[in-house]
Amino acid sequence: MFIVNCEVYPFDVLVYFGEDGKPLYKELKKYLSKSEIKNLKNLDFKRGKTIMFDKGQTLLWLRKKPISIQDIPVLNHEIFHCTCFILEKVGIPYSETTEEAYAYLIEFLSKKIYNQLEITFS
Repeated sequence: MFIVNCEVYPFDVLVYFGEDGKPLYKELKKYLSKSEIKNLKNLDFKRGKTIMFDKGQTLLWLRKKPISIQDIPVLNHEIFHCTCFILEKVGIPYSETTEEAYAYLIEFLSKKIYNQLEITFS
């Protein structure tokens, strides 16, 4: 579990990998209400989930840590959702004129997360 500070936007992304949500729920008690954690516990998902909570905290949760090229598209999918939530929250809806802001935030989050995972392509 680690946190990515979005730097230019007033939000962080908590990144969590694992089937067992107990360590995640314990960490989230510092930031979220009991009802938000209860709602999270009730969500059903197969591979990954991204959620923005009421105050703008964003969670990117994958059932397993990306370790192969087959896992990267799932991670990228969730990074896209993080980007959409964050930029819409700051008033930048997706459009042809704002797509570059979306592309830059996807690039930024990807680099931060890949670095944490020590993912390299060679």
